[in-house]
Amino acid sequence: MQRPDFEAANHPVRMRIFQLLYNGEWSIDQIAAALPHVPKPSIYRHVRRLVAAGLLRVASTQMVNGIQKRFYTSVYKLIEDEQLERPGGIAALADHIRIYGSIVAQAVAEYLNREDREGLDRTIARDHFFYATDAELAELRDAIFKLLERAQRQPPAPDRRRWRIFVMGHPLREAPPEGHSSTEAHSPVAQADVPQ
Repeated sequence: MQRPDFEAANHPVRMRIFQLLYNGEWSIDQIAAALPHVPKPSIYRHVRRLVAAGLLRVASTQMVNGIQKRFYTSVYKLIEDEQLERPGGIAALADHIRIYGSIVAQAVAEYLNREDREGLDRTIARDHFFYATDAELAELRDAIFKLLERAQRQPPAPDRRRWRIFVMGHPLREAPPEGHSSTEAHSPVAQADVPQ
């Protein structure tokens, strides 16, 4: 199975195309209409790059005036468990989270900028700090996933919109003891986790 190359989305235009196509099937003309500042030849090039990277696929085709028009959609694949066991598997997962997480964060920010205060009740952006044992964390994680899995089974309906929730969490790094330069130990102390 091809592993999507999320580095391909690490470009402003390709990231925007990926966001647009995540919620439906779009033709090149529709993408060009949504991104009027990007020349259509560039859109073709970016779409080909995303398809080659496994991030977009042709979802359907239609005959329009005797020409076959392609409609594309985004592909989101979790890294398979067996891939994590291969050399570089954890690094691939870290890249996946970094790139895809930035795509989701940018989409939320753009939605808020577009909808202003009316969009506040339709977004989820919260940072929670708490104490938990490994067992308590597993219980919380499983409860969240069960709620989301139940929501995923709901069929489309006239009063239902399509939503996306991207869940992330990690233990915070504790401050190094006085006189030490660093530590790999983790602690539930609620403090900022500053990347090194």
